[in-house]
Order: sequence, then C-alpha cells, then structure tokens
Amino acid sequence: MKNDQGSPHQSHIESGYGKVKEGDEPTPPPEQTAPRSTSHLSATETGERLFARFAYAPNALGHCGPAAAERLLAIARGEEKPGDLTPIASRFSGAWVYQVVLGQMLDLDPLSPEIVTGYWIGSEAVDRIDRADFLRRLLAVIDPRAGSYWSHLDDTLLPEATGTHAFHVLAVYPWSRLAPTGRPEPLAVLNGCLIRPGVVHKVEEKVNNTDHAELHVTVRTRSLTWSDGFRWDEEEMVATVPFGDHLAPGDYVGLHWGQVCVPLTLGEATALDERLDEQIALMSHRHA
Repeated sequence: MKNDQGSPHQSHIESGYGKVKEGDEPTPPPEQTAPRSTSHLSATETGERLFARFAYAPNALGHCGPAAAERLLAIARGEEKPGDLTPIASRFSGAWVYQVVLGQMLDLDPLSPEIVTGYWIGSEAVDRIDRADFLRRLLAVIDPRAGSYWSHLDDTLLPEATGTHAFHVLAVYPWSRLAPTGRPEPLAVLNGCLIRPGVVHKVEEKVNNTDHAELHVTVRTRSLTWSDGFRWDEEEMVATVPFGDHLAPGDYVGLHWGQVCVPLTLGEATALDERLDEQIALMSHRHA
C-alpha cells in the first residue's frame, strides 16, 4: 500500500505515531500529507465488504449484532460473495440506524460504500450534513428503545452531534460519562470501540492456539486517557490482521478492538485522526 500525496498539513500521524524509536529500522517519512478524504476506501471496496471489515471485530467478541462472525470474516476476506447483507447489518442496532439515517439524508443506499465509510470513519459528505436534522432523525429511532441508563439521549447532544461512529461511541454510549470514576473499564471500551488510525512499524507471523500462523503488526497509535478531561497518549500495540491484508512498515491502518479493520491511505488516516480530535473537542463542554 502506497502513501497518497496532497497538502503539506502535518498531523499527529506524522509528528507523533511515526517517530522512530531507538533500535528501530527507520521508516522513510511521506513527502507530504493528503487532503481530508475517504475516497480511496469507498472507491475500491463494496459497501458490504467494508461493513464486514468494520463490524467483524465487535461481532466476533459478542458486543453487537447477530451471531454472524464467520460469515462477516469470509466476506471481509473476499472468500464469500456478500449477497444481500441487510438481514445481518440491520441487526447491528447502533451502526444500522446511523447508516439508514445518513442514507436518507444523502439519498444513498445504507450499504453503499459512501455511507458505510462515512459512518465508520467519516467523510466530507457526512461532515456537511445538517447536524440538528440528523440528531432529530436519529433520536426519533433510538430514544424510544433506550432505558434509564441512556437518559442523556436528548437535544443536549446537539453540540456533539456528528453522523459518525466516533459520535456514537463518545456521546451516545454512556462510557465517556463513566471515565471520571477512575475505573479501567470505560477507557478500555472507548479505546477498543473507537476506530483509531495508526502506523505499522513491524510485521510478523505468530502461531495461534490452533497451531496456525497468524499475521500480527506492531502499530503506533494514540489511546484515550483521563485526567480532569480526556487526553491522547501515544501507544504502541500489537494488532492481528484477520483479513489477509499485505502490510509493511510505514503503512497506515484503522484499528478496531485490537484488529486491523482496514488499510488506510495517509489522507484517510490523517482525516480520521482529525475527526477524532474534533469529536473529543466537541464533548469538552461536559467536563468544563
């Protein structure tokens, strides 16, 4: 996977994640970053395969959706034609509602690559939607289903409203409100559930518990911490590569629940990084 090129803006991707530590083989820096875009993913993958890539990890862990991990894995690997994925996708109670609402607002199919990418990691089209209208439509669906644990689901969410997975994780889910308790679970869930960009620094095969070789990558990324507000700390982590992606040091990836869910171009990784920063900033009023 080659890095794309574009504007000279320098993001955390280059200035933070990509730093070479002592003893590393140096990775040549990209010449320049790309404009904020997710056109590569939506132009090269079907919406069904993209959905399978993003949804597989939480589904395999039992966090959301029906018992469909084997099929999602086969679709994400390209081993099985997806056919109509709606019966599976529609049982992801969070993601599907967003994709339906975004599809209505942008006049696109909920499983089109533009909508799938726009929800899970953001896009320029989703950036431009009327956020008040989006929140009104979203709450009309999810609020009647919510119990007392979700009493924060009302128009006070408007300052934070975006049509993305990051909004769902950080504002709709209750976990960000539990971070000040000091318990480890909220941050563990937030960092697992958020799709975070990272830079590959090492690729290796490891034998798993079924005696099969499994590809692992060491990735530099950022993780959320709490200290009178949310902060990002640099992190080095080992992630599995479940979909057979051919990765090399210097490649950019999206991380979801400890797995590489998608390879990213530099422009896509930079845009995702910036959108995560924006979402954190939008919810800072809660902790002022």
